[in-house]
Amino acid sequence: MITVQREKWIDCIDQIMPMCQQAFDLGENEMTGLRLDLDFDLYQKMDDADIMHCLVMRKSNKPIGIHWIFVTATPRHKGKVVAQTDVIFVDEHYRNHSLKLISYSENYIKEYADIWLMSVRDYADRSKLWQKKGFKQIEQVMMRIV
Repeated sequence: MITVQREKWIDCIDQIMPMCQQAFDLGENEMTGLRLDLDFDLYQKMDDADIMHCLVMRKSNKPIGIHWIFVTATPRHKGKVVAQTDVIFVDEHYRNHSLKLISYSENYIKEYADIWLMSVRDYADRSKLWQKKGFKQIEQVMMRIV
C-alpha cells in the first residue's frame, strides 16, 4: 500500500536522506561543485515554524518519494501565500507512482497556499508534465556560485 503524508522533518530525515542525495546527484552537485550539506538546525527551525512542509510517500512504510515545500506569505502579492517546492523526487524504481505524490501535493498545497512555485531543471526536464498540471513558465532561474 502506498501512502503520502506530512511528516516532521527530524523524524524522517535519516530514512529519506538517500533520496535527498539521489535528487542532488541529478545535476545540482555537478553544476555547483558543492557537496550536499544540509543545515539540520535551519531545516528544523523552518519545520518548527510551519514553513517547511515535508511530504513523504511510502510503500509498506519504506520511503519512496519526498516533496519539501516552503510555505510563506509573499510580499509580491499582498495577503497571498506561496508554496515553493524545494525538492520533489521519487525513487527511480517507483516512478510509476509519481503522479500519486504530485496529486497529493497539489491537494495539500491548496489547503495552505494560493500560489505554487517550482523551478524546473534542464537536466531532468519535466516541464511538459508540469504544464499539463497547470504550471506556466514565468521566468528562467539562473544560479552561480560566487
